Amino acid sequence: MKKFVLISVSAILIIVGVLATSVLSQKSSSILTAFHESLKQEDAKQYPKAIQSLEAGYKQSKDDYLVNLRLGWLHYLAKNYDESKKYYAQAFSLSGSKSVEALLGRTLPLSAVNDWDAVVGAYMSILRLDPMNYSANLRLGQIMLNRGMYAEAKEYLEKAHTAYPGSYEPNLSLGWTHYYLGNKQKATSLLTTALMLSPGDSLATRGLNLLK
Repeated sequence: MKKFVLISVSAILIIVGVLATSVLSQKSSSILTAFHESLKQEDAKQYPKAIQSLEAGYKQSKDDYLVNLRLGWLHYLAKNYDESKKYYAQAFSLSGSKSVEALLGRTLPLSAVNDWDAVVGAYMSILRLDPMNYSANLRLGQIMLNRGMYAEAKEYLEKAHTAYPGSYEPNLSLGWTHYYLGNKQKATSLLTTALMLSPGDSLATRGLNLLK
């Protein structure tokens, strides 16, 4: 009798295991299908449909980082900025508050509504996770440059330039920063490089003309 009970329990466990695997497989298949469908719809610029494809089964995938990240992006494209911020925040939380990717994504809807203090806060959070992050240093530097905070701009832009000395934006922005700081030789060198990288560039040309 005892042996029969043990066999019965084992059989139940096997059945439960098979059913659980089947349910999980169906769930994964459903998410995969919805995700791929949303990619096709995004390519066709059908953003509301792409959102609907993913949100239809959101209850089953609300703890999926990638689904939340993608919904943040799609709502941004659809200009639903509050929803975009919400999904990016959820993705960041699901990452254990470690995803630079989600924080960078969240700056998109924040920038779209001109919430620059929140944008600065997001970039600062990124730099706490990744001090040499190119995008955060570049954008923070540009914001500080735009605000006339040239010493602060220089600090961030130099990090971006050190990492990518052959890129247009760090050369242009840091060149203008040095111009405002009165460092003419450095400004001329950086703006000349920016002009080399972007022939006929009006901003680089304007800066160089002011330095003559």
